[in-house]
Amino acid sequence: MLRLEMPPLVVVTSREPYVDERTKHGIRTIQKAGGVVSALDPLMQQLGGHWVAWGSGSGDRETCQDGSRMVPAKNPRYRLHRLFLDPEEVQGFYASYSNQGLWPLCHLLIERAQFSEDAYLQYRRVNQRFARLTAERAPKDAWVFSHDYQLSLLPGMLRALRPDLTLAHFWHIPWPPRRVWQLVPQHRQLLEGLLGADVLGFQTAADAEQFMGAAATLPGASADPVQGIVHWRGRRVRVQAFPISVDFRGIQALVQSVRVARFAHRIRRWLDRRGQKLVIAVERADYTKGCLQRLKGWEIFMRRHPEWRHQVTFLQVVVPTRMEVPEYRQLFSHLEARSAAFNRQWARPGRPPLITIPHEVDRARLMGLFRAADVAIIQSLFDGMNLVAKEFVASQVDHRGVLLLSRTAGAAEALKEALPIHPLDPEGAAESLYQALTMPKEERAERLRVMQRYLAEHDLEGWIEDILAALYDVSLSRDARIVAP
Repeated sequence: MLRLEMPPLVVVTSREPYVDERTKHGIRTIQKAGGVVSALDPLMQQLGGHWVAWGSGSGDRETCQDGSRMVPAKNPRYRLHRLFLDPEEVQGFYASYSNQGLWPLCHLLIERAQFSEDAYLQYRRVNQRFARLTAERAPKDAWVFSHDYQLSLLPGMLRALRPDLTLAHFWHIPWPPRRVWQLVPQHRQLLEGLLGADVLGFQTAADAEQFMGAAATLPGASADPVQGIVHWRGRRVRVQAFPISVDFRGIQALVQSVRVARFAHRIRRWLDRRGQKLVIAVERADYTKGCLQRLKGWEIFMRRHPEWRHQVTFLQVVVPTRMEVPEYRQLFSHLEARSAAFNRQWARPGRPPLITIPHEVDRARLMGLFRAADVAIIQSLFDGMNLVAKEFVASQVDHRGVLLLSRTAGAAEALKEALPIHPLDPEGAAESLYQALTMPKEERAERLRVMQRYLAEHDLEGWIEDILAALYDVSLSRDARIVAP
């Protein structure tokens, strides 16, 4: 494997990898969950460098000197720089423009998208503040790796401030068709911001192609889909699919550790004594994840297959998210009500068929649940990737489980041996669940082995290496060289 002797690395995200929260026992440091943190924190601990993010924790200011601190707390390896936002900035930049505008529109939920000039002005202001802080803290000739739809103006702003930097930006969510993208009132400004990067990464080839189609509408721009290049203002911007993955070997080691293996085996013994199967779903309480549609499919399954009524335990881990946005609060309340109604209809004394965990589960326990499960259901309406699907496959060291995966999740391109599920077809979802529960053991095992071989060859380390290699390709004029391992 080739390695890069590279300049300093600066990661920029809207959310921070470590949050300091005030508690009655003092300030507690919490590592945040999520695909970006899981992917990049180990890399930053290995390489060192800088991470710029919004400081949103209640104790963040107290633990920072000059707005930065070394992390992780127990074994400091890199410097975290925090940008503090006032309530108006949080509302306009994050809750309104990002999550009530760009998020639903990019997930093709056009009727939910809301844009306003005031929200955009706050969005632009916060992107400018991120750019200034990054420009101030980034070492000379550094590589900058920024992320997602919240910071789409950042690359252009940062290039204007620090032309010595080499910039990569990764767009984690779907990129919509050109005519849908043009519904964003400031679609040209956002495209120009993104084209400030040297490398633009997307989850799928379709996303990258659709971005190039949108970029080609800018006056003076041209796109070469074959080469994956957008020509813009005398520069060549590399546009490519880099499907994000998981730490396959790390997950396999974790689920086979003594503590997690015992946890998974306890769950299996509990289920086996009752003659039950475990069906699991893990998601944020977001309307793009198909939470309510999944519950409808479970209801239809119970009506059509009454013989399974007492043979299945449904477990849903539903993590509240963006509760400052009214639509998300309403969705969570509706999901709670529907889940309670499900249990009232189908429970027998002392045994509710549906167990709901309404908060995050620590990674070790979550992987243990995945190892113990017979079926996992990912029923997203639309997803850039969905790493939960890949984590479930990686955790299945006993080759027991079946993955039901939405056709419209990015992960479906790689995990072709999953049972496809249409998120808007609850009757079909119910029959797919029946097929999963009755699938022969040999078929389940073979499907998992094929998917696991793919994840072993296309893991998280490979995703990072591909992006760093792309940065290297566009920075040959700077002081970087390839060295042997």
